[in-house]
Amino acid sequence: MKNLLKGLTILLVASATTGEIYSQKFIRVNQIGYLVNAPKYAQVGSINAYRFELKDARTEEVVFKGSLPEGKRWNQSREVTQFADFSAFQTPGRYFVEVNGERSHPFEIGDGSIYKEFSVWTIKAFYLWRASIDIESRYATFKGIDYARPLGHPDEEVFIHNSASSETRKAESTISSPKGWYDAGDYNKYVVNAGITLHHLFLAYEMSPNYFQDMNLNIPESDNSLPDLLDEIKWETDWLFTMQDPTDGGIYHKLTTKKFCDISTQPANDKQDRFVVEKSTSAALCFAAVMSMASRVFKKYDEPYANAALEAARKAWDWAEKNPERFYNNPSDIKTGTYGDNNFSDEFFWAASELLITTGEKKYYQKLDFFRQFETPRWNACNSLALMSMIWHLHELPNFVDTQLIHRKFFTLAELIYNGYKYSPGRLSLKSFIWGCNGEIATNGAILGLAYKISQDPKYKDGMSSQFDYLLGMNPTDYCFISGFGTKYPKHIHDRRSFSDGIEEPLPGYLCGGANPNQTSDCGRSNYPSLAPARCYLDEDCSYSTNEIAINWNAPLVLLTSIILNTYE
Repeated sequence: MKNLLKGLTILLVASATTGEIYSQKFIRVNQIGYLVNAPKYAQVGSINAYRFELKDARTEEVVFKGSLPEGKRWNQSREVTQFADFSAFQTPGRYFVEVNGERSHPFEIGDGSIYKEFSVWTIKAFYLWRASIDIESRYATFKGIDYARPLGHPDEEVFIHNSASSETRKAESTISSPKGWYDAGDYNKYVVNAGITLHHLFLAYEMSPNYFQDMNLNIPESDNSLPDLLDEIKWETDWLFTMQDPTDGGIYHKLTTKKFCDISTQPANDKQDRFVVEKSTSAALCFAAVMSMASRVFKKYDEPYANAALEAARKAWDWAEKNPERFYNNPSDIKTGTYGDNNFSDEFFWAASELLITTGEKKYYQKLDFFRQFETPRWNACNSLALMSMIWHLHELPNFVDTQLIHRKFFTLAELIYNGYKYSPGRLSLKSFIWGCNGEIATNGAILGLAYKISQDPKYKDGMSSQFDYLLGMNPTDYCFISGFGTKYPKHIHDRRSFSDGIEEPLPGYLCGGANPNQTSDCGRSNYPSLAPARCYLDEDCSYSTNEIAINWNAPLVLLTSIILNTYE
């Protein structure tokens, strides 16, 4: 009773000081579950208790007890947080955590099989993102719900925009540019964002080839000799080839309509003209980087394709060197996503590193200036993508490469991320809650996992696991942030396909952007349940600031998941 009264007091004080009423559970867990030999924590918010119990979900019998450490104030969530540690409990089954009469969502403890469906559908999300193909029932049925749809955006006649006109490709002439993935909640295709997305997917394959060779995604290409992940990746790289001007090697920045279609429009019903828009240095360098990766990954399976990818990468690199400051800004009649940048030193660094790994040529190494800032990579800050690739291929690099410098730079980055996790009252490595922060959390987890694979230092493994658990429900919003998974997940993702398909359940397997207090006007500030940064999330279609999806957020989740499952196998 004493603990219960204390918890009630804390709740009332929290409500009085923040002006908010908590609607989430106070005990937050990874809602899918925990691997038997992995760390297992539950986040306890605003209860400030002394003990917790782990109970069997069927019998409600206590199977494990533990003490709770003293709570710490987490300013990001405006609450006192504690963490229940039941890592020592390793009996498979279904359980929940209870503190002072409050219960968590139920979850599994088990082997990797508890993640089989999750690991498949977070990749099949890319199949559902495909342009230029019928999405068929036999590949698109999840938990009995059919997400099939007719072909949208064949892109066999795409116009050359005025900004992209050249002597050989005049404005209003057409090219064929099919395939590729829709970028996010809209139907356009952007080279720059394809770059960071493909990096994470290629690296996932390079780190765990056997794991992906054995994975059946049940996609149209599943019966061929290529691993399914690479089949899915190839849908995007096939499109990327079409974005290169063969006469000069330059890369069109994006393939787009002039404006976004209405959110109630299915892909097949969007009949607007589509354009490739002006070439940019950032697009050329992102293209060069990922096509270099494509060359080395596909070489084992399709040498002509791999050779063509490397040739295209070299041409794009050469074009960028001749055009080092081709900044992209939307032409006046184009109103879709910009992916603009005003500094290309990071893209040059990343592209040179991938070309170095693939070719072993010294000229690319001579372009690498390591005296730069390394932080969590984003689409417009690519430096650390280079480190991630080079540290994994460290022992394959030529002898003229300073491998000790690469090692030191990577682990300085890993320590920066690890310390963010270590000293956070929320056990979360994140500088601030911004648009798409869930993608950054997944990326941080993957970098920590990569650091563990290289060093075998268990602290990185612990940090990696905590980022993963956060995304799957161990967070102040009480949501598992991946649609279709967990007990409480986003039902109203900001996505045109999901909004307009007439199906109550959202398209599955998508990581939404996550809490973001910096843009609440999309649905109206008063509609957000909290303005505390870590709880400023709204599961509504209008909330593009917190509930949109994007290829560059799902890709690091795929990478992180594969590292997790191959670490605790």
